[in-house]
Amino acid sequence: MTTPNLSPAARRRLFATEPHQRLRPGTPTREWELWLTGPNTLLEMPDIATALMAAAEHNALTADLDDGHPLQPVSYAVVLNHGYAWRREGAARSGAGIAVPTLCWTAKCSICGDTVEDEFIPHHDSPEAAADDAVDCRGWGELPTGRLLCDRADPEHDEARADARVEDGPESDDNQLALL
Repeated sequence: MTTPNLSPAARRRLFATEPHQRLRPGTPTREWELWLTGPNTLLEMPDIATALMAAAEHNALTADLDDGHPLQPVSYAVVLNHGYAWRREGAARSGAGIAVPTLCWTAKCSICGDTVEDEFIPHHDSPEAAADDAVDCRGWGELPTGRLLCDRADPEHDEARADARVEDGPESDDNQLALL
């Protein structure tokens, strides 16, 4: 048995630009759907934001579960608009380009490993700036060795604070008399 030759014009694509070449896996009467390709399931979505978030969560989860086995099932979540795969027209915003990765720093407690917790985790251009922010703005302590200490109250942290106070004390000279 031979398979028929398909000419490029007869091939339909999910994201084709020409309407007559576009594949329509969804329901034309539903404005927004989520198509799970593995189980071939269509889930109705209330709006585009919900559909995009659900697709992102599903695709991240399936990528995380991929163990690299050649027989790993493939499943993607595709947002559909009136049955067709949704495509954004143009760039997300003018001047949008490729993100440039930059190295940034955040403070971390040397005892428990906790990071600075606030509305958001601050990131700084240098380790010194991260340490200064933790000490000056967040109430953390800095040990004489330069290591950071968060404000948690437990025996390990209290012991580190006590050791820091002993090390911070004035050095006494054996030849010096104590002041009365």
